[in-house]
Amino acid sequence: MKTSIRLVYSFLVVLVLSGISSCTKVTIENRTGTAEFSLNLPSGSSLTKSATADSVVASYQLLISVEDTKGNAVLTDKLIPLYTFGTSFLSAKVELANGEFRLTKFMVLNTSGAVVYATPVAGSPVAYLTSKPLPLTFNIVPAQVTSVLPEVLVVGDLSPSQFGYATFGVQIIKPLEFWTECILGYDNPMIMAPIQITNAKLTISTNDGWSYTFNLTPTVNHLIIRGGSEKYNFLLEKEGYPVQKLEFTSVQLLAATKENPLILKILIGSSLNQVLFLQPDSVTGKDAMISNIEPDKNFGAYKYFEATNMSEPTLTVMRTNNSLIWFDLSKLPKSAIIKKVVLRLSYDLPIAWDSTIYAGTTNTKIGGRLQQIIEPWEENGVTWNKQPKTTEANQVFIPPFIRNVNFIEVDVTGLFVSAAANLLPNYGMMFKLYPEQKFKGFRFASSDFSVATMRPGLTIQYTSSK
Repeated sequence: MKTSIRLVYSFLVVLVLSGISSCTKVTIENRTGTAEFSLNLPSGSSLTKSATADSVVASYQLLISVEDTKGNAVLTDKLIPLYTFGTSFLSAKVELANGEFRLTKFMVLNTSGAVVYATPVAGSPVAYLTSKPLPLTFNIVPAQVTSVLPEVLVVGDLSPSQFGYATFGVQIIKPLEFWTECILGYDNPMIMAPIQITNAKLTISTNDGWSYTFNLTPTVNHLIIRGGSEKYNFLLEKEGYPVQKLEFTSVQLLAATKENPLILKILIGSSLNQVLFLQPDSVTGKDAMISNIEPDKNFGAYKYFEATNMSEPTLTVMRTNNSLIWFDLSKLPKSAIIKKVVLRLSYDLPIAWDSTIYAGTTNTKIGGRLQQIIEPWEENGVTWNKQPKTTEANQVFIPPFIRNVNFIEVDVTGLFVSAAANLLPNYGMMFKLYPEQKFKGFRFASSDFSVATMRPGLTIQYTSSK
């Protein structure tokens, strides 16, 4: 019998909140009160061993649920990053109103999203092993810090039902890690000033209600957010500059590394405007290529956004390719008044430069044109013979160029807000050469391109009429 008792208690780890230096703290604060959860780690635990002395790493997460005295959910499966910093820990903060609450779920997740520690619910098979099973009542008092003292057990091979939970699996969200950097840049795409790295406030949210605010430092930031969502909404704020609303997919975030971070640009010179940035992927994007050599063939899934006129080796003729693109502006507020629209295009390998076809004078009109499409078209149905009509009103000219970077930014405001263009419906932009037979043209990445950060992006500056 004594042996059995020792085996049962071998997986018990009591983590009591105390003032010990090697503890993890999660602070929930409100305008009037603060609740503090501290995690006292036992000597030699795996959490302590995961810390490194020269970096800040989010190794573990807390998953908590809180309700009020009436049983109304206040926090449901709130995932909170725990950052190891040397042998100590830094944790996130979440807001909570003052009053009386009950902690109804408390788990510790490892880097793989698996539950390694949990506090049992009263009445569950293993609840007798702790003196403080859930729910645990605590009060938030104005201008005071309330300490909450949960005890946790090592999960090991025990099932969720033994802790009183329906399941661990459906509620566990694996963290998503990515790198990002915030820079200051001019809203005029022709100004090539040195890059200025800056600090900012970044709020990331998902459509299921999760959100968290990070304070970005003027360096490459390593962020860890709640995984499991296809899209993430970014709200970028810096005092004295326009608020920017951005959207990225999980694929785009996962592609951002320390060496090639996700660049967030705060615009200089337009402090009264708000900003919406769009960069769709192959699923949400709408672009296609059309070719005169294959006039009835659809190129909806094509990795380049191009306007080219090049020889076709097998047919010994010239092939002319044009491209179409459309951005979904439904995320703009109904009261938005568009002030500026900038199209960002990137290329992996530029088409070889031929100095004989462009002298560089303002009178030499050789290049590409972006024209407003005025008829409906479908990405998987458009062809050269079934291409929609366009208008030359306010078309945007792109001259041949040589640059030391792999992207250009083009002001296309006139295709969205000019009085002449607005008289006609807008179904996107068509990219074609002018004149078609003068030079090889341009080849940029499309929304189907494999590198997420190189896909076409549209920055919209706007004000609200309300």
